[in-house]
Amino acid sequence: MNNGKLSVKDIAEMAGTSVATVSRVINQNGRFSRETEKRVRDIIEQYNYQPNQLARGLRVQRTRVIGILVPDITNAFFAGITKEVQSVLMSHGYMTLICSTNENIEEAKKQVRMLLGQKVSGIIYIGEAEITDDLNIPTVYIDRDPRNTCPELEDDFELIECDNIQGGYLAGRELARKSAGKIAYVCYNRNLSTVKKRLQGFEQALKEAGLSYDPDLGVAAKEATMEEGAKATEYLLGHVEGLDGIFYLSDMLAIGGLNYLLSQGIQVPEQIRLIGFDDIKLCEAVHPGLTTIHQPVDAIGHLAAERILAMINGEEIRLKRQRIPVRLITRSTT
Repeated sequence: MNNGKLSVKDIAEMAGTSVATVSRVINQNGRFSRETEKRVRDIIEQYNYQPNQLARGLRVQRTRVIGILVPDITNAFFAGITKEVQSVLMSHGYMTLICSTNENIEEAKKQVRMLLGQKVSGIIYIGEAEITDDLNIPTVYIDRDPRNTCPELEDDFELIECDNIQGGYLAGRELARKSAGKIAYVCYNRNLSTVKKRLQGFEQALKEAGLSYDPDLGVAAKEATMEEGAKATEYLLGHVEGLDGIFYLSDMLAIGGLNYLLSQGIQVPEQIRLIGFDDIKLCEAVHPGLTTIHQPVDAIGHLAAERILAMINGEEIRLKRQRIPVRLITRSTT
């Protein structure tokens, strides 16, 4: 095998470690054991591997620009995080390039290649796919855990997330306290790590209240929009008898559901109680005001910006997982 065929991924597999660890050994940057370094260097010497000079040069020739990848820039939750990240980075003399991935992993990978071509200093990514592990560039993940789609990924990546299990639990407990019949949920992608964790907490709260958790009493919308929330709510009304509570795993879905119920002459919360998730500004503007789970977008964005700057500056980060508490905001829909 020659260098033309040998990749960093090949070296990682042969050494029994991660691509990120091999990159750290090659660039002498970050933490790794002496035993791991010896295995990696023995393979490099054996196969006469020559690192990609462009990739290595990214750290040397970097610009004061950070790439931000979000699933949907029109989503108020993601937009709020992005705004705070920009504010903090600007105060440190960094600019941002923002890409909307449209929940598409292949599109996200293309955007990463584009960002690398612009010689960005780091990437902040709201998404589950592991897309930068072998690219030797500081990366901070927000909201979604990449191990959900890459379970073999080593625990050496930066992740900032809210306590989604706690959020689902608080939502379920609130509805269980005030509902007497059936409680349903509306999500937007059952495979997302955030959705799985919120439903885990939701199920726990219902069971503690002596209520049965029925996965069939749920609808997965195509996307987290008001239109999809209205469609999902219409479906639930037509298929679930005795429905008196709905947990929406996004405020946009919840607001769409609220509008639909009111258009049908259904009283909220007298007939059906609703709770959302995120606490975007619209929750206070709608009538009745939406009860929801508050995610502190400013704290998330601020911490993400601080973490990416620390990584760029080569600072050691001891706590690689940051889970931020959430809280219930009670308004008029429960």
